[in-house]
Amino acid sequence: MSTPGGAVPRIAVTWAVTAPSHEPWFHAELAGLTASAAGALEAAGAHAVVLDAATGALPAAEDFDGVVVMGGGDVDPALYGGDAAHPSIDGVDRAADDAEARLMRAALAAARPVLGICRGLQLVNVVLGGSLHEDLPPAAPDGAPGMHRNHADPTGPMVLHDVAIEPGTRLAGMLGERARVVSGHHQAAARLGAGLRVAATAPDGVVEALEAADPATWLVAVQWHPEDPQTAGTAPGQLEAIMSAFVGACRGAAADRTRQSSPTVREEEPAR
Repeated sequence: MSTPGGAVPRIAVTWAVTAPSHEPWFHAELAGLTASAAGALEAAGAHAVVLDAATGALPAAEDFDGVVVMGGGDVDPALYGGDAAHPSIDGVDRAADDAEARLMRAALAAARPVLGICRGLQLVNVVLGGSLHEDLPPAAPDGAPGMHRNHADPTGPMVLHDVAIEPGTRLAGMLGERARVVSGHHQAAARLGAGLRVAATAPDGVVEALEAADPATWLVAVQWHPEDPQTAGTAPGQLEAIMSAFVGACRGAAADRTRQSSPTVREEEPAR
């Protein structure tokens, strides 16, 4: 599928492909989730370019029409004044943090849409000056197991829970005011970054989505995994709704990029 002007949105999809801190099972899970997200982008009419953020160097944001930052290990606590010695901190790859932060800032400055998924939400918040909870409580106040991760088997399937979506948000326009989500995270947004607003929360109050408060900026981040295979059966159409809205937002940038890269054709003056 192409845009009305013939331009296909070119989307950067980043994750720490070669991060040495990722265990083999975690690497395999992230690879599968990224492939699912890239496939959904292609199905929505975009060209997905998967990039390895762990190299520490990513192409210029201006080369793309949008950026998707995927899940992964914990964001380095040094970036938000957190506790680097917290025993739960795991899978940090500072090269990926820095490379994706640069790409994200440049994309926003160039008016490119940005979508964050899981760790992507956490990095969005940190990049804009927010902070994170280093580790969510393992149990709710009533003693029930924490709802955002599978404590019995971290390598097993993610957990399911509902989220309440704020009316009038960009996310509500995609999914409505309530959604069933596939969740797997031990961290969450704490102090919000500048220019962000909460778009969705879990029943325990944990922030599950953020977006730009300024409607002129297309920035949406979800803490859950719409690209996880469980979502297709639990909340059919959720991934497609999110990716369709994102790709639609990228089409304007694609058309602009195509116009800028096309040589100007000058009409010849009629002979006199």
